Amino acid sequence: MAGQVIVGEVTLDNIKAAKAGALENVEALVAEYTLMVFRIAYSVLRNHHDAEDAVQECFLRVLKYGKDLQQVRNPKTWLARIIWTVALDRRSSRNMVSLQDNSLGSNLTERLADRGITLDELVAGQQLQQLLERLVAGLPEDLRYPLQLSTVQELNSVEIGEMLNIPENSVRTRLMRARKLLKEKLSSLEAKHG
Repeated sequence: MAGQVIVGEVTLDNIKAAKAGALENVEALVAEYTLMVFRIAYSVLRNHHDAEDAVQECFLRVLKYGKDLQQVRNPKTWLARIIWTVALDRRSSRNMVSLQDNSLGSNLTERLADRGITLDELVAGQQLQQLLERLVAGLPEDLRYPLQLSTVQELNSVEIGEMLNIPENSVRTRLMRARKLLKEKLSSLEAKHG
């Protein structure tokens, strides 16, 4: 084999083929799970640009994992755990700045008119969304995280349990408690203002 470098039983061509295969695996994960990864990041960071940065960091970590991707049992849960960790790390390092998406732009009135939405409807919808975000943010972490993963990403109890390293029954109990607390808070607010 002229021109081939041999290291033990491994040739340079084999190393290149393994790297190409790992890159193809990462590309497949990116194609299939980018939206899910972004939604999880956004649910934690509440900022479009920060979520995009977190997604990039997540897939860079996946790329470093490389040839060992074949050993990942459940890619969806594995990626969800990585982006969850990345997003929480980013949030804690910047002390969570905003609950609003500022991507509406300057021609808001024209776009609303095109869609038949009044400004009052938009404001009411945004206020309700902000209220719900504040109520969810006020939940204890052990209840908030499963609720966010269940509602935003639509992960099931098994997947959430794997991500958070808790039993499936605990996930279900926490989801039930979180929903009950939110219902109580909303009822209380309605009674005050209704």
